[in-house]
Amino acid sequence: MPQKQSKPKRPYPPKQSTKGGSPPKDRRPSKAQKTARKSASSFGRPAVASFADLLRPLIVKPDSPQAKANLQSSPLAHLDYQEELRIKNKALSLFWKHFQLPGQPEPTIASPKPRGYRTTSKRKTTLQDDSLYLMFNDRALRAQEKCFVESPLEPQEHGRIFEFLQKKISETAFKLVAGHLNYLIIRGSYKEHAVIFNVDTLNGPLVRKLKILAEHLQKLSPKVTAAYIYPDPSCSEYYLEERQPSDLLQFKKLFGKEDLMVSHHTCRYVYHPTSFSQVNESMVPKMLETAEEMLAPQADGYLLDLYCGYGLFSHFLAPNYKQVLGIDAVGPSIRAAISNKKFNPSSKNARFLARRITARSIEEIPFPMEQVGESILLDPPRQGPQESVISALGRRDPDKVLHIHCSVDQIPSSIKQWKQCGYRVSRIVPLDMFPGSANLEVLILFTAGRPRKEVGSR
Repeated sequence: MPQKQSKPKRPYPPKQSTKGGSPPKDRRPSKAQKTARKSASSFGRPAVASFADLLRPLIVKPDSPQAKANLQSSPLAHLDYQEELRIKNKALSLFWKHFQLPGQPEPTIASPKPRGYRTTSKRKTTLQDDSLYLMFNDRALRAQEKCFVESPLEPQEHGRIFEFLQKKISETAFKLVAGHLNYLIIRGSYKEHAVIFNVDTLNGPLVRKLKILAEHLQKLSPKVTAAYIYPDPSCSEYYLEERQPSDLLQFKKLFGKEDLMVSHHTCRYVYHPTSFSQVNESMVPKMLETAEEMLAPQADGYLLDLYCGYGLFSHFLAPNYKQVLGIDAVGPSIRAAISNKKFNPSSKNARFLARRITARSIEEIPFPMEQVGESILLDPPRQGPQESVISALGRRDPDKVLHIHCSVDQIPSSIKQWKQCGYRVSRIVPLDMFPGSANLEVLILFTAGRPRKEVGSR
């Protein structure tokens, strides 16, 4: 008997459950935006929701027609890159002035590849009028006339893969896939491209259809090196759930390698297809160099690398420290960090722990045995660390902390918390990790504003 196909998804799906994942990105203000508004009102000024609110009025409208979907997802991509950098520097200066933040941001470090740089691309999918629409987000269909719109921030190879899959999955033979698809994701590097089918369920008929699609992908040019199925029953608005399960039993490989691989400087990293990896491969070497310069490692020093992922910073910085301890939640990323030691023999003094990063877990981390300075590298997800994590780190009395913000809107809150711990802003370096978008990655170095405690008194 033929398999009954799923009812096609509506173009405007209702709000979905996000159990086990991150809160959805809906129209309501985020925690960072609420904090920003509260901070603004406390100074008696008009409320500003975000860095983007200060940046968008500075953007000159394009001379030529642009796809509305691109203007929403990449509002600065139509600009000359030097003009984009000028606008971002001005907006960041306005942000600093508005919230009366200490210090002065340095000029933004430019991306070597300002367009076509993304090594992770995603499209939210929905079925409408027997055609699969690939969108930048849930609300993009209202501004998207075509089934698929290329992004100037993605490599041309990604566009060709997306366009092929959009047409193929729209065929009657693959309506079952269209009915269960949440996201199409392309990941990898500038040399290798892997496709992830994020679906809301997993069953035999669906897997068979996806295997047929995988056979077509292997014949495609540009070459697709791997394909996977990632089931996400929660149908969350995040294409990969923030909190990965420790055992991805249902994650299935259709073809290709089990893991992805990337190299930066002399380090080689292998990681699971669901693990976080920086989307701008061209910018990562500069980010590593900047972190090393700001931390100024000492040969007898210790580094605590929190939210270490697959060990990007730990393995790169380890040769400059006596010991590096990387910590991240249980899951494929921390397992990759441990495994990557065999590819990076110079990081033999790095070790890794799998645990959630909370105030309590930080209190359980042993202090260095010697009376030497400890440095902390804090690179949390976009929403920032859990409440009380910064205060717990402050009680460790580190010499210096390099806090990396992948969202400018988190900065006022983190500066306030570090100040309460007795730390001052020593240096602010913005990196244009996300060219074309209304965001920056900002590295802030905090140093102790008081004499360090003796090791025995900690």
